[in-house]
Amino acid sequence: MRRYTTVVFDLDGLMADTEPLHRRAFNIVLAACGASYEYGLDEYGRTITGRAIFENAERLRERFGLAQNAQEIADGHRAMFNLLIADAENIQAMPGLTELLAYLAAQNIRTAIASSSRPEQIHTIVRGLNLHHTFQAIVGNDGTLKPKPAPDVYLRTLAQLGASPKETLALEDSSSGVRAAKAAGLTVIAVPNDYTKMQDFSAADLLLRDLRQVREHLEIAYRETSNVKREM
Repeated sequence: MRRYTTVVFDLDGLMADTEPLHRRAFNIVLAACGASYEYGLDEYGRTITGRAIFENAERLRERFGLAQNAQEIADGHRAMFNLLIADAENIQAMPGLTELLAYLAAQNIRTAIASSSRPEQIHTIVRGLNLHHTFQAIVGNDGTLKPKPAPDVYLRTLAQLGASPKETLALEDSSSGVRAAKAAGLTVIAVPNDYTKMQDFSAADLLLRDLRQVREHLEIAYRETSNVKREM
């Protein structure tokens, strides 16, 4: 296994358990728009998670025949989600995140975030996790980039770091995120969560259970690589 110089993390559902907050925000907006319907975990994961907010807003408008347009629905979701993440008590790290970041730092491996979320939301969440000074680059979609599965956020992250795709590993929890990273030329480990576990991860180079397993995988692979070099 090659040694990576950089590991790029997705944010929502990979680093932070924010998918329940996104679902809550959409359900609140649906109720405010007059739709008597709530998305459950499985349906939300199959049909909403990993897609751009505006795309989801348009899907909701069409499905429920809402009077509001997609932009109004997306703005409502964004406002509600921002209120939810403003309370750090609502932001929980995914299992194994802290240990994985500590291991990567000890190996002098750079870390970055590449997310389709808006930059201000990313920074709020990262501050809520108390990890704001951990990453060498934090890239979100400021409105000038195509959302995942387009590779734009990954290409911008690589450019900011001056990193080679061949020496960069991406960690993703959604099918669209995996496809975005692969389109940018990165090796990708998929780490599905409860919302995304039924998505198609066939494009990923490796599928692991959680971030603890990612750390264990890297530790074993790097140890074996070091042993081989010493024996040569």
